[in-house]
Order: sequence, then C-alpha cells, then structure tokens
Amino acid sequence: MRLKAFLPLVATLTALTAYASAAQAGCCGAGSYVDTCCPDTACCYPKVRYKTCYQTVVEERPKWICQPCYKTVMQECRYTVCKPCYETILKECRYTVCKPVMEEYEQVRKYTVCHPEYENHVRQECYTVCKPVYEDYTVPQTYCTSKPVYEQHVRTWCETHYRTECQTCYRSVVRTCTKPVQDCRPCYKTVYDTCQVPYTVPGPCYQKVETIPGGCFCDPETGATCTKPPVCRTITCQLPPRTCYRTVSTPRQVCEMVPYTRYVQECYTEQVPYTVSRCIPYSVTKQVPYTTCHVITEQHVRYIPCRRCKMVPEQCVRNIPYTTCRMVPEEKCEVIKCQRCRMVTEECCKQVPVTVCHMVQEERVRCVPVTTCEMQKVCVTEKVCRKVPVCVPVCECECDRPSWFHNLFNH
Repeated sequence: MRLKAFLPLVATLTALTAYASAAQAGCCGAGSYVDTCCPDTACCYPKVRYKTCYQTVVEERPKWICQPCYKTVMQECRYTVCKPCYETILKECRYTVCKPVMEEYEQVRKYTVCHPEYENHVRQECYTVCKPVYEDYTVPQTYCTSKPVYEQHVRTWCETHYRTECQTCYRSVVRTCTKPVQDCRPCYKTVYDTCQVPYTVPGPCYQKVETIPGGCFCDPETGATCTKPPVCRTITCQLPPRTCYRTVSTPRQVCEMVPYTRYVQECYTEQVPYTVSRCIPYSVTKQVPYTTCHVITEQHVRYIPCRRCKMVPEQCVRNIPYTTCRMVPEEKCEVIKCQRCRMVTEECCKQVPVTVCHMVQEERVRCVPVTTCEMQKVCVTEKVCRKVPVCVPVCECECDRPSWFHNLFNH
C-alpha cells in the first residue's frame, strides 16, 4: 500500500529529469551554456519545493458484530378443558292440543246468467251473372288419303338343310348305392323329480304417522326455559313374515338303448348305353312368291261444324236472410252448503325424556414449540478508507515554459 503512495512522486521526478535533459540537448547543446543576456542566472533553473497531498487508501480491518441465533425447543404446556357430560331424566310435560270440529251452514249466492235472443232479417244484394250465347258455323278442312296397290312376284330361293344320323355306344359307369343297417345306441335324457320347498316371504311395509308432543325444557348451555312444539313424523313399519311353499324340480340322468338305422355305401359297375348324333348337310331349291306394295295419295275436302260461345252480362237481385243475436241478462239465486272448522283445545300430560348437560373439567398436556434467540459474536472483515499524506515536488520558476509543464506539477 505504501508503494502505491510513492508511485506519483517517482513519476514526477522522472518527468523533471527528462525535461532538463531535453533542455540541455535543445538547440545543439546551446541550452547548457549560461545566458549572458540574463542578469539573473538562477531564473533559468526551476526551484523545487515539496507540497503535501492526501491520497485515499482502502484497508481491510477485522470487526466483531453480534448476530441472532434462533433455537426451537419443545416445551410441555398444561391446560384445562371442560368436557360435557350428558344425563337423561324423565320430566312430566303438560301440553295443549287442538282438535278440529266441523260445522255445516248454508250460504245464499246470487249470480247472473245471460241467455241469447235471436232475430231474423232480410237484406237485398245485387250481383251480375254472365250467360253464354252459342253460334254455329262450318270450317273447310283439306286432308289426304293413301291407297295401297299390291303386285305379285316369284323368286328362286336356295336353302341348306341338315339330316341327323344316330349311333348307339356303351360305356362303363361306377355307381354307389346305400343299404340300411339296423343298430342300437345309448340315449341319455334328463328326468325331473318335483318336491315342495318352504321359503319365507317378508311382510309388507306400511307408513304410520306418529305425533311427538312438545313441552318445556331447560337449555343446558344458556339455562333458559324453552318450549318445544309438537312434531309429527312418518315412520315405516313392517308386518311379520309368512311361510310359503314352491315346487322345485330336481334333474337326474336316465340311459336308454334306442334302435336306429345307419346306411352303408357299396360300389358296383354298370354298362350304360349312350347315343352319338351327327348332322349331314344337303341343299334344296324352291320358288318363293312375294308381294310388293306402293302407296297412291288422294286429296279430299270436308266441312267441320263448329260452335263459338259469347258471354253476355245480366244484372240480378237476391234476398239474403240473416240472424242477429243479443244476450239478455237474468239474475238467479242458489243455496250452497258450506263447512267451517272450529278448533277445540284439550290439555294432555306426557313423560318426556330430557337430556341435561353439565361440564366436567379435565387437565391435558401438550407439547408447544418455543423459539429462543441468543446473540453470538462473529468476526467480519470491514473495508476502511483513510487519507495518506504524499509529498509532491512543485516548481516555482516563472520562465517561459509551456503551460502544460505548470499544469503537470500543479496536478
């Protein structure tokens, strides 16, 4: 670190020595001679003095610090809990039920009905009809007819005919025949024996409505007296089972010898006759008559009767009957039988099971994690900056030297 502090001082001295050598060697060595023109010889040489400067140096120093160290330990913790203890007692409860009583009464109801009244009217309506008027006339039509003319001719026709000659031959054919043979084979069949086996059928289920009367009871948590209303619930009941019998068939195997017919094939040789036919051609010449026909066209004229129709309009009047309807109101009265229900109160008494709860204290133990913190000393390296004094040479000569030389020493 101290070596770094002296590096700027060594650099400054080296620069001064180089500058002095350059001044002496300048102008072919003329700079090393004393200038007689200058009255003060010492002004050409710099006067060096030392200036103290401060340079920042970073150093590493050990430092003791305190760091927290956490440690978790399981510690027993004792606490008391209250455990409910329930007890059922019978309590006499009086309650009031309401029974419905039906009463019949008559009520008069008035209502209005409407019946229709119809009236017949006639209105006149004009309309136009078209009547057809027919006229007869004739139209000439030209048509052509064709008349055939036949002529008889004869021509010679040559035909080729064939006659058949047959010849009988024989060939050997191997045939197979089947002969029946009687034999017996075992046949197994299943015979079922029946017996009666009892079984149980569960009884049918039915639903019944049960009424649980209400009453007064003490709330174990708050100690207040509460009233419980009667509750209706539906329960499912089942009749006792009954015993029934069913027929069960037990199979067993029975073997019987059954006769059957099997067929055996046998081969034999037979001479079979067959016929060979061949055709022999021969020519026949005959005279064939034929008829030719050509058509002669003739033109005729005929008159066709026609009829045209012309529509003539005609004004007519007709009477159209129509019916109008209006509703006439009519007031009526009827007596209606009604029923009303009146509730009659009745006091009842019943033993009701009441559950009483009292709290019992119980001591328990559980492990709770406890975290402790301890401060420990730890050595840490710390970087510290401090100012170090450094001696720097400074030139005080005011001769004509470049400004960069003064700036070099000033900095």
